[in-house]
Amino acid sequence: MREELRRNQRVRLPEETLLRCEGVGTPLDGRVSVLGLTGMFIRTRDSHPVGATLVVRLHGFDKDIVEGQCVVRDVLPGGMGVEFSVISEKDEQALKRILERLKS
Repeated sequence: MREELRRNQRVRLPEETLLRCEGVGTPLDGRVSVLGLTGMFIRTRDSHPVGATLVVRLHGFDKDIVEGQCVVRDVLPGGMGVEFSVISEKDEQALKRILERLKS
């Protein structure tokens, strides 16, 4: 069994609620199926190698959009896990609003 190393709780999104995610300046088109304050799992065919740095844009609900720099931490069939490495205060607040809505 794999040891849980995450610092923050993550939310698994129901299939009908998967959020759109795209690369900024990097080929990436996907859907987010797990989301937390420090990272997410992106279902995509556009996987990048572990350690790669990407700028991604997550489309939440209403007008909440989160843009941040991420590092690829895990690559699995069908997607990749990324950790936010640089995110502005404004984008972090939008991410918190998205997570609150998903938890309710």
